[in-house]
Amino acid sequence: MKRILALTGILAASVAMTAHAEDRNYVSGGYNDFGDSDFYIKGSRQVDSHWVIEGEAFDIGDFGTRLGGQYLLSNSPLFLKGGMSHYDFGNTDDTGGYVGIGTEVGLSTQATAMFDATYDSALDGYASVGAKVRYNFDQRFAADIGFRGNFDDIDNEFRVGITYKF
Repeated sequence: MKRILALTGILAASVAMTAHAEDRNYVSGGYNDFGDSDFYIKGSRQVDSHWVIEGEAFDIGDFGTRLGGQYLLSNSPLFLKGGMSHYDFGNTDDTGGYVGIGTEVGLSTQATAMFDATYDSALDGYASVGAKVRYNFDQRFAADIGFRGNFDDIDNEFRVGITYKF
């Protein structure tokens, strides 16, 4: 696990000079393969040059949510993130906090990749690393595809969806 987090950190540092600003004012939704889930909806709003608030809901178990934010580091493609997570399985539920670090990379004038490493204290605690690519059709609409590898016996996640930027 420490090696994966270290590799993510090295990757983040190595791509620091190739950053491309991702639009963080959006709502997106689509297919989510995480345990028994089928869909997700996610939204984000940048409130100033450093702070972003974000939230998402998905249908693992009865439902799951994550509410939190990102802190964008000055003159860097790196960001810190954190917040609360909740997973409801009917008879049982679990709430925790999550923290992480990530970076974004401009792949072309229309495509951006985002990489992150996160630890979530819910579900007995688990770490994950993720990658997402966003292809912008125009200034408002984009397609997203992503994969998150989870550790500690938590199902991996795969997402594909559409994003509307405002």
